[in-house]
Amino acid sequence: MQKLIIIIFLGLFSSITLTGQEYLVVMRKTVLIKGKTSFGRFSCTYQNEHDQDTVSFSKVPNAESLMDLSIPVASFDCGNRMLERDFGKTLKSDQFPHIEVKLDDFKRIGQQYFGDIWIMLTGKKMKMEHIPFDINKDEEGEFLFSEITISLDYFDLSPPKKLFGLVKVQDELIIELSLKL
Repeated sequence: MQKLIIIIFLGLFSSITLTGQEYLVVMRKTVLIKGKTSFGRFSCTYQNEHDQDTVSFSKVPNAESLMDLSIPVASFDCGNRMLERDFGKTLKSDQFPHIEVKLDDFKRIGQQYFGDIWIMLTGKKMKMEHIPFDINKDEEGEFLFSEITISLDYFDLSPPKKLFGLVKVQDELIIELSLKL
C-alpha cells in the first residue's frame, strides 16, 4: 500500500512540474543571408542538420541564452567560389572566422512566437529585441521562421565593389533564420 501511495505521489509531482514547461525541438538550423548588388541579388546559405537543440520558452526575463550558433563563415554556400571568397573577404573571415547567433528570451504570446536575437560579427554585438517568429509548413514539416535586416555599416564593414565600382553591394543584408521542428 505504501508503494502505491509513493508511486501515485511521484506521478502527481512529475506531471505538475512538466505541465508548466514548454519547449520546441529544433532538428535543423538554416541561416540565409541575402543581399542586393547593382546588377542583381545574391544569397549565401548555412545549414546545420547535425546538432539538435531544444529551445525552451523563457519563464524569466533576460534568461540565459536558449540557443547558440557559432557559424564558420567558410561554411556558407553562395553558389560559386568567387562569390564565397568575396563574401568571406567582406565579413573579414581571416580575422573573425565565425558569426555568432544567439536566441534568448524566447516566448509564445497567443499563436505567435517572439525572441531576442544577438548577432556577433567582426567582434561587434547587435541585439534585436522581440523579433517575431512565424510557424510555417513545407513538404518536410513545420519550422520557425524569422527575417531581420542588418546594416554592414553597423559592423564597420564596407560593401565590396567590383569592376572599378560598376558592381556595388548594397549596405543592407537580410538574414533569414529557419529552425526546422
